[in-house]
Amino acid sequence: MLKPNPAERAALLVQAACSGDMPHARGLLADEPELGTFDFFTACAMGEADTVAKHLAADSQLAVCKGGPDDREPILYACFSRFLRTDADRAAGIGRIVKMLLDHGADPNSHYTLESEGHSFIQTSLYAAAGIANNAALTRMLLDAGADPNDLAGPPDLATWSSLGTEALYHASEFHHVACLRMLLDAGPHPLRISYCFGRALDFDNAPAALLYLDHGADPNFRIPWFHNRTHLHRAVMYGRAPEVIQCMIERGGDVNATDDSGTSVYQFAVRSGHPQLAILLEHHGARVDTATDADRYLGACVTGSASPPVAIPADAAADVLCRCAQRGDVAAIRRLLKAGVDPNATGGADGTPPLHWACWRGHADAARVLVEHGASLTQTNRYGGAALGTAIHGSFNCQDVEGGPTMKLPEEITHGQYPQLVEFLINAGAKLPDKISGGTDAVREVLRHHEVAGDNPA
Repeated sequence: MLKPNPAERAALLVQAACSGDMPHARGLLADEPELGTFDFFTACAMGEADTVAKHLAADSQLAVCKGGPDDREPILYACFSRFLRTDADRAAGIGRIVKMLLDHGADPNSHYTLESEGHSFIQTSLYAAAGIANNAALTRMLLDAGADPNDLAGPPDLATWSSLGTEALYHASEFHHVACLRMLLDAGPHPLRISYCFGRALDFDNAPAALLYLDHGADPNFRIPWFHNRTHLHRAVMYGRAPEVIQCMIERGGDVNATDDSGTSVYQFAVRSGHPQLAILLEHHGARVDTATDADRYLGACVTGSASPPVAIPADAAADVLCRCAQRGDVAAIRRLLKAGVDPNATGGADGTPPLHWACWRGHADAARVLVEHGASLTQTNRYGGAALGTAIHGSFNCQDVEGGPTMKLPEEITHGQYPQLVEFLINAGAKLPDKISGGTDAVREVLRHHEVAGDNPA
């Protein structure tokens, strides 16, 4: 097979760096360091500031002209380069490049549109800086130059739930370093967007982010229809977020007696999810304790290991709690719930995802083993049509955060989970092997090769 010519290799380098395939990008540069300065657009993505300066000195219009492998403005190649996350020297160079481009007339609101699963997503330079790179200096530079904190999305529409989220604000909520999030919120996104994206911050045990949202007017009573019409206060209590966050949500008007579309109260979630400290806090603020049933108390006791007389447990309530324990990999609680008669294949809770799939997605091998030993199905599918083994393979490369799942971090930043051991266990337990290797980390692909699965196509 003929080796691609230099222009093609440079294009592959830029596309790898801007899509997050950093092993490929680093490999190309290691083989041919000169590729980093092949042309103007490549230099922008690689942080080669001196090369960019020479090109701009010869032709300042390059700063505003589309080009490169994806026919985009140069500022987009710079801001979307994942070298901002992985290489401090190149990141510093990219910062210099963005400043030069802006000084030469580049639009801080440069963007392209990503089509995915029937939806269109505006991908702005600000999103790349704040929501992917989480680079405070670059975020500040773009905002000062006039970048729109609403990502050019137009007015949000609650009637159709269109344009409610923005990529920059939503994904900046995923980071524990909240400087970029603070800048975006200070820049004044639409209030509905602030309330909507607050839910993403609550997906993580990140009190500073949650409190920032509340300081900027996020509504603790905001409801998400596809989350069983639960309020953000429901969500925060269910996930066991810090008491200081719950306290602040209540002080900002959070309704401690709100119910979701099944009639379940915030207080019930505190009791059944095994968060007694939060239950006491809610009681102190007027929560109706009579909404909690004996079944809620029994479920909570199963989670915490405390004593409670056994009672019949509603399937949906049990599924919610078992799924959450599977997400956390809480083996002891899973054992107690299964002993209490909770169905290991229950799908009434969460988003319809079976408990085993939650354990597999997040790499909790021991939790998965307990569920399978108690009858969890290896062939039951999730809402995407995949079985448990496929969920584990996919999670190994895509579940960048053990709490929030897929984020804007890189696959190589996954540090949690026991994915190779998990995949080995599922195969030995009888899971059907895939027809070919597609996706997964190197370690997971090695397990599949050991079981003679054909092909080796990295995700």
